[in-house]
Amino acid sequence: MKRTFRFLTAASVAGALALGLGAVHSVHAFDEHEATIDYRQGVMRAIGGNVGAFAAVVVDGADFRDNLKIHTSQLMELTEDIPALFPEGSDFPDTDAKEEIWEDWDRFVELANDTREAVEALHATVEAGDEDEYPIRFRNLGQSCQACHDDFRRD
Repeated sequence: MKRTFRFLTAASVAGALALGLGAVHSVHAFDEHEATIDYRQGVMRAIGGNVGAFAAVVVDGADFRDNLKIHTSQLMELTEDIPALFPEGSDFPDTDAKEEIWEDWDRFVELANDTREAVEALHATVEAGDEDEYPIRFRNLGQSCQACHDDFRRD
């Protein structure tokens, strides 16, 4: 009985490995721009989630103030290079990205940099513990995000 168990375990592992390798092969065959779009959308959802969590604490009063630094740290990482998430050719019509991103690239980069600077200011304020500044810095971040969305994101 013990040998049968070992055989089944080995067969199961071999089968799982074969399926996994097949899945990896499928991923490599997946169009690079579709993968980029999926990644970009995930990053943008993560940005939105961290902004939403921050708002829940600062605006709505959720009792998670100790986590604000986690959220601003995540925003620092996620906004490090927003333009890299939008390589040329990743403007498929089934995304919220407008063609204007690539038509007015310099403006897009400028607005992405504004958002990055707003995140840096918010993070510095949280690290300093200057709670009176949280709403101001958070509003600035929201305005920078909105400016980019107004020009470069479909409704």
